[in-house]
Amino acid sequence: MAGQLQRYRQIAQVLARHGLHAVGVRAGLGRWLPHGSGALSGDDLRPELLVETFEELGTTFIKLGQLISTRPDLFPQAYCDAFARLTDGTAPVPFEEMDAAVREDFGASVDDLYAWFDRTALASASIGQAHRARLYDGRRVVVKIRKPGVVEEVHNDLEIMRNLAGHLARSSQALADVDVVGVVDEFSRSLRAELDYLGEARACEQFAHNLADTPGVHVPWVEWPLTTSRVLTMEELSGLRIDDAPALDAAGIDRPELAHRAVAVLMRMVFEDGFFHADPHAGNLFVEPDGTIGIIDFGMVGRVGKPMRRQLSRLILALYAQDTEALTTALIEIAPPRGGLDRGVLRTDVGRLTGWFDGRALADIQVDAVADELLGIVRRHRLALPPEVVRLLRMLVIVDGLGRRIDPGLDLTEVLHRYAGRLVAEQLRPREVAGRVRDATLMAAELGLDLPGYARRLLQRLDMGGVDVNIRASELEPLVDRLERTGDRVVAALVVAAMITGGTNVLVAYRDRLGRFAGPLVAGGGAGLTLGSAYLAWTSRPRRPRTPGA
Repeated sequence: MAGQLQRYRQIAQVLARHGLHAVGVRAGLGRWLPHGSGALSGDDLRPELLVETFEELGTTFIKLGQLISTRPDLFPQAYCDAFARLTDGTAPVPFEEMDAAVREDFGASVDDLYAWFDRTALASASIGQAHRARLYDGRRVVVKIRKPGVVEEVHNDLEIMRNLAGHLARSSQALADVDVVGVVDEFSRSLRAELDYLGEARACEQFAHNLADTPGVHVPWVEWPLTTSRVLTMEELSGLRIDDAPALDAAGIDRPELAHRAVAVLMRMVFEDGFFHADPHAGNLFVEPDGTIGIIDFGMVGRVGKPMRRQLSRLILALYAQDTEALTTALIEIAPPRGGLDRGVLRTDVGRLTGWFDGRALADIQVDAVADELLGIVRRHRLALPPEVVRLLRMLVIVDGLGRRIDPGLDLTEVLHRYAGRLVAEQLRPREVAGRVRDATLMAAELGLDLPGYARRLLQRLDMGGVDVNIRASELEPLVDRLERTGDRVVAALVVAAMITGGTNVLVAYRDRLGRFAGPLVAGGGAGLTLGSAYLAWTSRPRRPRTPGA
């Protein structure tokens, strides 16, 4: 607990040092902020400044920044671009500490477990570092070892981060709209999985199984006897970087054929296996001397089930057919709105996107430009795009850029169109149709059997006092405001009516007694009636809705 309080204080001090006093207050860190460190409304939220802040806060916040950079459907593009520059490369931990970690898991040092072990790190990141080694049977491997103390540090930061996100969501409507708590929860699941090397080992084995019948692809094997949650031993792959054009040409590699083969493998992962490598940048793909493509680093993967693959295929086909209505429908199916939706405005925005394809060859369409515009539409209309689809779009952008570096003539859009069309055609096969009809029949039968129970429980709830209805405060405020205005107008109208009635009765009954006071009394009554009428007219005017957070 003392360590957690110290971390809260440290985060507050870093925010204050970067001029983010108001952010600290809204995040619930007010008690730890230095006095006089800034004004509540004077924060500078430039993307570059936030990047510097995240870098100083360390591993967990750097990882969160990297996730934010992949969510342009939620955050403005300027912030995504800035956070994309964050790297989690760190200085390597001394070999003795890494050897001690291995001893804790295996009861032996690396010198006993491996025939040879390179004490100089091959690579070092915030969570772990990699070393080259050789097994006793002569096979060359790479050993990834999680750094000591990382798990405790990350778990502590994740708990603090979720608490801060909750405070920010309650104090900022903009962050509540993007579901910042949900973003942190998604990030927490992803980072906790990254801490466990067994997950990466299983993913590697799954890819090897899925691609076993694909020639020209090499997925490394895992040395399971020397693998735990914090030590991963797997085959070392070597070769040319897949985007090193001069080296590929010198080696006699047919680059157009290589690019098409690499893209075909990656598209197969998506459209056939539903399990894809989510970070296929050039550093994770090698070309071996015989032209075989080697794939490494399976810490970031994605999954898309059959229903989602069908929806994505319909979206791709509608996009290339420039069918605005079908694309709008497909987009809403994939990403349902978080709140109200103006379908007409959405259709207009989608129409501008499909207009890009007028008179242009598919090869001239940049996947990154289409993805950016599509994600911009999702963000503006507050559509809830599943994280796996965002991860897939990012993967496609990486693949498009990589493919064009290998072969400038590569047309990824045509490849996508072909795979999507094939998947939709497969849905019309008799076996697929029969299977979907069977599934729908079973679901309908289950619903029919469950319906009486649901109806009985509903009636019981009504008998016990009715049904509770949950209303958000943001939805209730306009209603309360309208009721208050209506009440004020009713009171004012009653006062005006009473003045008219009372004044008339007084003038009629006491006309002779009032004498010279009758004129001023009538004038005063008229002024009061004018003011009351003006108030009623003013409060009856249409009100512009208040901007959230205003």
